[in-house]
Amino acid sequence: MMLGEILSPLTALFRVALSIFGRGSNHPNKRLEARLVMRGIVSELPEDIPFYVCDDSGARHKGVYVIGLLIWNRGNQPITHADLISLAPLEVKVGADANLVGVRTIPVEDQTVCSVTIVNKNTLSIAFDCVNPKEYLVVPVFVTGNPMTEVQVTGRIVGQESPIDHTAGEVKASIGERFSALFLLVLIVNTLPGFLIGGWLILKDYGLSTLRNNPDAIPTYLMLPFGMGAMLLFMFLFSRVMYWNERRKFPEGYPLYADLEPPLLENIRGMIRTVFQGKKQRVSVSLFDWGKPILMPSKKVKRRTIDDWIQ
Repeated sequence: MMLGEILSPLTALFRVALSIFGRGSNHPNKRLEARLVMRGIVSELPEDIPFYVCDDSGARHKGVYVIGLLIWNRGNQPITHADLISLAPLEVKVGADANLVGVRTIPVEDQTVCSVTIVNKNTLSIAFDCVNPKEYLVVPVFVTGNPMTEVQVTGRIVGQESPIDHTAGEVKASIGERFSALFLLVLIVNTLPGFLIGGWLILKDYGLSTLRNNPDAIPTYLMLPFGMGAMLLFMFLFSRVMYWNERRKFPEGYPLYADLEPPLLENIRGMIRTVFQGKKQRVSVSLFDWGKPILMPSKKVKRRTIDDWIQ
């Protein structure tokens, strides 16, 4: 049998797959997506300090936060102002536990004409002339109140099948994040068993002299968990000694940064939620709840139902 005859079925399957994926990518489609890419602190002042942050209207606040919103055209067709339905414009709504104090629009193309209007204290409206394929708008939204408030994007575009709102992706951990959390979790769980059990088996079967002078003679399945466990155990004990030494420099009860960080068990719970539930874990750096673990509420991307087509 010739080599060409052997490869011909594989070549045919490859051509079919290429035609299917190629047709999908070349098929005209409109796909405007809204994603949350960051949350940050603009300014915070403790309650007992007699100063405030003032916005353009003169209102005084103790904390102002920014929510980064990305408006991205992931389709292969341009989206213009005429594609937006007047009865369902492109709007961004924040939860009742936060208030809008300002907003900006930053287009990737300088010639893109875009604007944003605050409709009320919880709603803003975005308008633009044209967003071509692969172009995007960055919309920093400034709020007071709860910096982790829920954000909802609404609007309908003529010819677009998928929903605009993809803000639920903010709380979903990627495959890389889940794998990294799993790797760290395995290292932590292995620390004591790997060091104690692995060390006991090494000393029992090979002796201390072999471990010191000829570690290559020890099998990898024993040396690897023992070495990783010893390294993490040393790092943990070293951090405790450094914390004890730093604590001696301050009066008893004086809070250090380490005191405000989540304990080890809480970090392990966070990694477990990331690995098995796909939830991102955050630790607050706000003056008002420093070190508090933050778990965003679950939110799913809206799926179309029959009610979307019946008025």
